Amino acid sequence: MLLLIHGVIRVAVVSQLIEVVEKIAPSYLRYEKDRIGLQVGNPNNLVDRILVTLEVTGEVIQEARDKKVQLIITHHPLIFRSLDRILASDHIGGLVTSLIKYDVSLIAAHTNLDRAREGVSDALAHALGLEDIKVLYPASDVHMFKLVVFVPKEDVQAMISALGNAGGGIIGNYSHCSFRSEGIGTFYPMVGARPHLGKIGELNQVDECRLEMLVTPDRLDGVIQTMLEVHPYEEVAYDVYEVMNPPAGAGFGRVGNLVEPLTLHSCVALWSEKLGSNLRVLGDWDAKIKRVAVCGGSGGDLIRAAKSAKADVFVTGDVKYHTAHDAKAMGLALIDAGHAETEKLIIPEFAAKIQNQISSLGLEAEVLISEIDTNPWNKEQYGRA
Repeated sequence: MLLLIHGVIRVAVVSQLIEVVEKIAPSYLRYEKDRIGLQVGNPNNLVDRILVTLEVTGEVIQEARDKKVQLIITHHPLIFRSLDRILASDHIGGLVTSLIKYDVSLIAAHTNLDRAREGVSDALAHALGLEDIKVLYPASDVHMFKLVVFVPKEDVQAMISALGNAGGGIIGNYSHCSFRSEGIGTFYPMVGARPHLGKIGELNQVDECRLEMLVTPDRLDGVIQTMLEVHPYEEVAYDVYEVMNPPAGAGFGRVGNLVEPLTLHSCVALWSEKLGSNLRVLGDWDAKIKRVAVCGGSGGDLIRAAKSAKADVFVTGDVKYHTAHDAKAMGLALIDAGHAETEKLIIPEFAAKIQNQISSLGLEAEVLISEIDTNPWNKEQYGRA
């Protein structure tokens, strides 16, 4: 795509769209060694049309060709396990070969989108009508950093603004979050120094502030670079600490409350329609449901987290037989709504966010939502004509 801005042609390439996805679902949120990011294609390829899908199938690739798409952005990675070889006769190898043949690049956002703020489970929670939504299983393996810098008192406000604008100090829905404490800094400029304040050859003291900000891993380098550029001192005194806090709002699953309690039977009737799914249900049909835990995709491992969060019911997909027995023993109602059914809700929201990010960059790439239903299971119930 070529876009004329102030007489200069800007070319949108795959690498820019990798950064767009990074802003929505940061790669540092991926779980363990999940396969995310650019999986197939050339980062320098031009892009003016993008297709967003839950996963890649042969039908999705044909759709991309028909719609003249140069980039597919998927939730489920196509290359999920290490490949010893790529053969057109294999399932995955054949899809990779087709993408390369038709010059269509592929970006995956998997567990990073699962654990991102307003990610997969948020979409599910909103669809089920939950309020007061919190993270069910925080991303405790992802650590934040605290940047501490010592700034002359008269320059501290400008530093807060600069670091906040660079992405520092974001906590949940708040930006530019900081803490400062006042003190006295001392320094002795030696020969060759060019001090912003004080005199060479003398011990100087200055009213300073200790300024502290939390920074996410992906923004740390940029925030430090901004700090060094804005700080008035020739030599900047600062510290960086790794802290155990996970990023606010990041993690698997969500838990929230219904506006009014409903029976389990009423919840199933309502949610089955909203999700377009034939739900598998465990629990007392007449039990009152107020607090609901959810996890898009395969969330059976989180039943204990759901119980600890005092949920009356846990909604997820791909629940195993023995996991259901565990939930029953805990007294936790359980709904298996299907893997695709609990994840597909994020696709239109993800596409809209990608489009907004592209527009904010001054580009004009068109983002399309795949019309292919990639769920492999038959849709008809057994015995239905």
